[in-house]
Amino acid sequence: MKYLKNLLFLSYLLFMAACTEQDELAAVAELTAQDATAIDLAQTSGQLASGTSFTISGNSFQMGTINARISDDSETAKGPGGMGLKGLGKGKGGHKGIMDGLNLLAPNDEILAIIEAESAGDMRGFRIFKFGGATITHYDASGNVVNLPVFNSVDGPHGGHSGNQFPELDSLLSLIAKTKVDFGAGVTITRHEQEITRKGVIEIQRTKVDNVLTEKIEFKSYSVNDIQISGLKTTVSEFDKTTGKGSVKSSVANGKFVFADGEEAIWTSEKSRTSEVVRGEDSRKPISGSIVTTVKTKIATASGKVIYSHETTTPLEIDLSCQGRRRGPIEGKVETRYRDNTITVDYGNGTCANQTITITVNGETTTKTIGG
Repeated sequence: MKYLKNLLFLSYLLFMAACTEQDELAAVAELTAQDATAIDLAQTSGQLASGTSFTISGNSFQMGTINARISDDSETAKGPGGMGLKGLGKGKGGHKGIMDGLNLLAPNDEILAIIEAESAGDMRGFRIFKFGGATITHYDASGNVVNLPVFNSVDGPHGGHSGNQFPELDSLLSLIAKTKVDFGAGVTITRHEQEITRKGVIEIQRTKVDNVLTEKIEFKSYSVNDIQISGLKTTVSEFDKTTGKGSVKSSVANGKFVFADGEEAIWTSEKSRTSEVVRGEDSRKPISGSIVTTVKTKIATASGKVIYSHETTTPLEIDLSCQGRRRGPIEGKVETRYRDNTITVDYGNGTCANQTITITVNGETTTKTIGG
């Protein structure tokens, strides 16, 4: 009988140990998913702020997490190495990369809609819309349809004036006075097992006087996964070929989001970029120079509650002479707020050789690697 009691007690201990181990593994997996989501937000907001493409180590693709929906009132307990990311708000979630190769990551519908709004009119925006099933039509100043020559890609127009940084790409825009991105009554695609439905029209009007290009991007009855986006984004670009100096300024007027549950928010966004470019003899790409960007974007309710924002607390600088040795900004700081979370990224010491950045999530600081 004593032997049986000891055997039962040992079995109980083994059972409790197994349960404890499973609980610990589940906690680690939760922390990993939360940390990856924080990196997703840092990576995407940094891309939207700088206009460049890069990856940050530990994102959801690298960690293999799905970023399933996290409820509005949930909080993740901190643990060893965890960054304590809080509940991420509303949405279906799980979209991960909006389009493979863009490195724009969306843990839920809200961030997906913000990406749509902030990238509309630039090259990445056109790629998103084309692969989202839109009908994209270009017109010249007389209203005739323009069929663009293909430049190493089938991604549609290479939108977004590069300040003659890439003259062959910019030249494609010279024929276009108007572009219409049309999803009609709705087009649905599946991205990483999640459905994305876009409806409505985005219209881009372009005018150029001397070396000044003005683009007006307007959302007309546009929505993504039942989140409505409206407003007029204006971008004014200037470039002086003799000096290689240029500037791009953009702003949003009458910007508004209406979320699927009816919550409304005002969208404001201002971005300023100055560039100085030295091109190679073939003029196909720059060999040196710099691009300095400042940006302030906010989506907040009428009462002042911030749903999302990103702002450069120190201007972001890109060194074109890095030639791929360092992706993204070499220095500068971006602060991103998403509901109850604050994420700050310090992009480094201003050298091409440095591959590390510092990320602070709700007071917890970690070092990550930046790459392509």
